[in-house]
Amino acid sequence: MSIRKTLLITVLPFLLGSFVFGQHADEHKKFNASETIIHHVLDSHDWHLTDWPGEDGHSTSIAIHLPWFFYNSETGFEFYGSTHSLQESGKYVSYHEKPYMLKAGASIPADYHGHGDLDENLLNKDVTIIDLSPTKTVVHMFLMALLVFFIFRAVAKGYTKNKGKAPSGIQSFFEPIILFVRDDIAKDYLGDKAARFTPYLLSLFFFIWFSNVFGLMPFSSNIMGNIGVTAALATLTFIIVQVNGTKDYWQHIFAMPGVPVAILPLMTVIEIISLFVKPVALMIRLFANISAGHFMVLSLICLMFILGEAGHNVTGALSIMPLSIAFGIAIFSLEVIVAIIQAYIFTLLTAVFLGDAMTSHDDHH
Repeated sequence: MSIRKTLLITVLPFLLGSFVFGQHADEHKKFNASETIIHHVLDSHDWHLTDWPGEDGHSTSIAIHLPWFFYNSETGFEFYGSTHSLQESGKYVSYHEKPYMLKAGASIPADYHGHGDLDENLLNKDVTIIDLSPTKTVVHMFLMALLVFFIFRAVAKGYTKNKGKAPSGIQSFFEPIILFVRDDIAKDYLGDKAARFTPYLLSLFFFIWFSNVFGLMPFSSNIMGNIGVTAALATLTFIIVQVNGTKDYWQHIFAMPGVPVAILPLMTVIEIISLFVKPVALMIRLFANISAGHFMVLSLICLMFILGEAGHNVTGALSIMPLSIAFGIAIFSLEVIVAIIQAYIFTLLTAVFLGDAMTSHDDHH
């Protein structure tokens, strides 16, 4: 394919999208870049695919809807098949991706479809609702877990089938990565205890890596850009580290050897704080690095719509389009590298923290 055809295929969708949006957009409505970016990055109960413009100036949202399942302190458990059916019930409304019960006699505005601002006086906040609904992130996490399971299962079958022979197929691709995690992370920092924790470290590495790469694909969710997910992973690491801590590890925290009695209480407080700083650092580092990449790519794309005035100024959109596309592709390519680097860093620091917790004084002699 020639360079001219490649450029035409790349640029044409942006031109068509800008033209169609401009023909049907409200001329008084400005493009809100921050709202668009946040909407694409945050978790939700719907896979929003696109908006189909209508003749009346209003767009029809085309999306894949997930069911709502929650506990109401007054009525018990309730189930609705989609956000649309939830709000059609006349009892509930989805506001900031959470279900709320409406006050008696209150009705939802006709132009409200589950996103944007809503008069909070319509909500009955005296009723406690515990949301148990699956979101995009939850569904994608299960998909990633299944993907990791089937890949490891295929690799394990490959080891059995090719015993004593050179690896082939999917085994030949993943075996070097598995050996890297085992030899250069687990064995280097855990020593003779590496075999015990290698399955956990491998699960961490591949789950984070696949989630990061999957998050760069169309119609996916920002799994590791959800601080709840990174917090759960960091908490799991924190629990494993504390459970496997030796008596020397705990003595170092509560009665550090060689420290004067006068400053021992201060050192104990500092050490206790450091216990929680480590998982918090793990959580924030992964969340911030993955989220930053998504924000940068989306911001560069939004530049075309900002300067193009949401389709009304084609010249403005065309003037910034080459830079937006070029820098967007560059940042996207960098994110592919960051995806595996962040998986490596999280796994490496987990092994370091675990190795420190299991180190005894005898290991230094």
